[in-house]
Amino acid sequence: MEPGPNRLVEMAHVAREHFINDVPMVELAARTGMSRFRVARLIAEARELGVLRISIGEPQALARDEVAELRRRYGLREIRCVTLPDDGDDPAGLHDALGRTAAEYLESSVRAGEVLGFASGRTLGAIPRHLHALPVCDVVQLTGLSGPPGETAGDLVRAVSAISTGAPAPLYVPLVASDAEAATVLERQTGVAETLARMPEVTRAMLALGSWVPVVSQLVDSITEPEAQALIASGVRADVGASLFDEAGERVSALDDRTIAIPFSVLRSIPEIVVVAGGAEKHAALRAVLRAGFVTTLITDRASALSLLADTHGN
Repeated sequence: MEPGPNRLVEMAHVAREHFINDVPMVELAARTGMSRFRVARLIAEARELGVLRISIGEPQALARDEVAELRRRYGLREIRCVTLPDDGDDPAGLHDALGRTAAEYLESSVRAGEVLGFASGRTLGAIPRHLHALPVCDVVQLTGLSGPPGETAGDLVRAVSAISTGAPAPLYVPLVASDAEAATVLERQTGVAETLARMPEVTRAMLALGSWVPVVSQLVDSITEPEAQALIASGVRADVGASLFDEAGERVSALDDRTIAIPFSVLRSIPEIVVVAGGAEKHAALRAVLRAGFVTTLITDRASALSLLADTHGN
């Protein structure tokens, strides 16, 4: 009998944790609530069915000591890294590779009953193309609408919830309101208030990264150019989940009363916070956000990871 999708997800998860993240079988059994013998059996089945394939060739992505150093420096639990022939020179190819790796991460990590949260972002939009199966879980939209039609956080939440067969919690409002009063009015709308109330239930947040120098950010695109230039002049260098950060990773609250998104106090309390970002134009922004110390998992490209390792001012 062919194994069901949940068992395949279990196989992929234990195989990746054991062989990629160096988690001993005994520790893996304790983490998952399985017996050590079940973990060993899943790994054996994964090898037999081709879920696990071991090959030896030229080095890919990061060496083990490089992964260990990034984890130590930025307090990360997990790092997944992709390598492209041009290592990020092709934006579309990089977005697709990061989206594919993020989909693999979700398939191997998510458990039934979790509540997933998704912010907006071009890179996150590539995830559904590669996402084949998820355990049943609800999906919450963490940021208001931004970006072109078909590429918003609302589109992403609908696509992922259709795969997980869980309930979607959308935000049919703009990411940035015209002023604080307008934001308050929008947040009081029934559907919006219900989604905001579900945000503390999120167990795993998937976040994209916006850069402010150079400008590559849907949040920047949602405000006026004079507003953006003033914020850049004040020191803003990055945004994630609609929260702003300066170069040192300190929060900047200038837009908090106008953005309709998960509050940072709620975001930082989520057990698993995953940032999916890469490309040379995001290097400075990525360093800034990781210095803030709340990210648990990073999905990026090799060049970005090496840039972080070269940062002599990291944590």
